[in-house]
Amino acid sequence: MPDFNPENVRSLVSKVMRASPSDVRLIAQRLHDHAVEERMSPEAARAFVTELGYGSLEAFCADIGLPGHIAERWGRFGVSGEMRQVFTLLAAQRRKMAEAIAEFEAMTHVGIEDFLRERGLL
Repeated sequence: MPDFNPENVRSLVSKVMRASPSDVRLIAQRLHDHAVEERMSPEAARAFVTELGYGSLEAFCADIGLPGHIAERWGRFGVSGEMRQVFTLLAAQRRKMAEAIAEFEAMTHVGIEDFLRERGLL
């Protein structure tokens, strides 16, 4: 993670000051989204990734290619509203897959659920 020294802060402020009004609006919206909107709690985020089969937020982030400081931030402050929506989508897709598997197995008596579990897909 980059060091946050005064020079970096000055550079960031300079970039913001040179930005167009629409860019400043987007920056303000991003700040609002991450600092003000309701977040998924750290405990709920940990429970979610555990439900997906990961041992930790770090393992989840590493598997999807996110840097380690993201897992650290989620563990301390929770997950932003935007990511909460992504998590909600993942959970819904997982639930639909489980329902489809149950229906498939009820009709065919083929153990696809066990097959997918063995491969870490469920």
